[in-house]
Amino acid sequence: MVNDNSIMASTCGPTRLQDQKPLVPENYPNDLFNDMGFVLRARSDEGHDIHLWMFMYRQLGKAVIIDNEVCQTLLVNVNFDDEEKRTMHDTSFVNKGQNIDDYNKVGTLRFMDSESTVTWSLNGRVFESQPPKWRVKGEHAGVDVDLVFSQRGDAFYHCGEFSNIKNDQGIAGFIVHCYAKGTVTVNQKTYTISHGHGVHERILMGGLVPDRLGSMAGRGSNWLHGWGKDLSFYILTRDVSQSSTFMLNIDGETLASVGDDVSIQEAEHWLDPKSNQMNPRKWRIHAMTGKGKLDATVTAYGRAYYTWTRAGGTLVVHQYVADCEARFTRTDGTVIEEREMLASLEYMRTLYHQKT
Repeated sequence: MVNDNSIMASTCGPTRLQDQKPLVPENYPNDLFNDMGFVLRARSDEGHDIHLWMFMYRQLGKAVIIDNEVCQTLLVNVNFDDEEKRTMHDTSFVNKGQNIDDYNKVGTLRFMDSESTVTWSLNGRVFESQPPKWRVKGEHAGVDVDLVFSQRGDAFYHCGEFSNIKNDQGIAGFIVHCYAKGTVTVNQKTYTISHGHGVHERILMGGLVPDRLGSMAGRGSNWLHGWGKDLSFYILTRDVSQSSTFMLNIDGETLASVGDDVSIQEAEHWLDPKSNQMNPRKWRIHAMTGKGKLDATVTAYGRAYYTWTRAGGTLVVHQYVADCEARFTRTDGTVIEEREMLASLEYMRTLYHQKT
């Protein structure tokens, strides 16, 4: 069992080209979760709110039932006015990659690297890493993209730094907030992103992969992001152990906090007519940092969801397109207010766990 300190760390630092490589041998014999991904959250030039999740990973071991490689695309694309955003909607969505029948055989994911670029490619999607910039392109699941992500702040190593990987084993990983621009084409319509936001994630868990079913029990785990003109933030929580970790980009700095300095509360719920589940759709976040306190409210108005099958049980993963209002009070009493932030949320919860 992996303790929370392994996946609830809170250090900040640079992104390195070396860490974008697969980092373990192609014939890796142990349990593995080797992940790279990007999230786009944008209001397109055409006025559409887009939440687009694009991930690739290789996962090996008993917990995954079948060793596999995944290319996942999840898209929520809506055009609601301010009044419509006051309520939650049974939005249509695209999701492909997480069903067992979508799995690729191990070895399908391709890696290439040069002195300046590391490339991952699978099922038509291509990730090109040149930190502090990344390019995502290609078509998967009917969603064709050409996007550039540019690093906004330091990487937040919530899974620890890659120096933790010794003899091809250990846990490391970060998220980094980005500015994003480019195009997204779906159903023969192209959406232009001139001033978007996003996330780049890179995680490696080798040798011992945390138990998802146990760690996402109770009210589950939140992976929540907010982006505005003057600040952006990220919070990761785990209900079963009351763990949390937090990152804030503000005043040209990336700040981090953990534990008692960070909290998230479900503030409003919605009965999803498609799944018949009562799920949260509004959250309140409070976080103390060395430079002051953040208070934020995140309100979702569209969602997607899918199941994540593991040996002995199933997780339900909900993803939301949302907006945010935030207030940061500096230690000297001055205040920054953001009333038109964009937000995205991944909310994961164990649906069923057959303990043996």
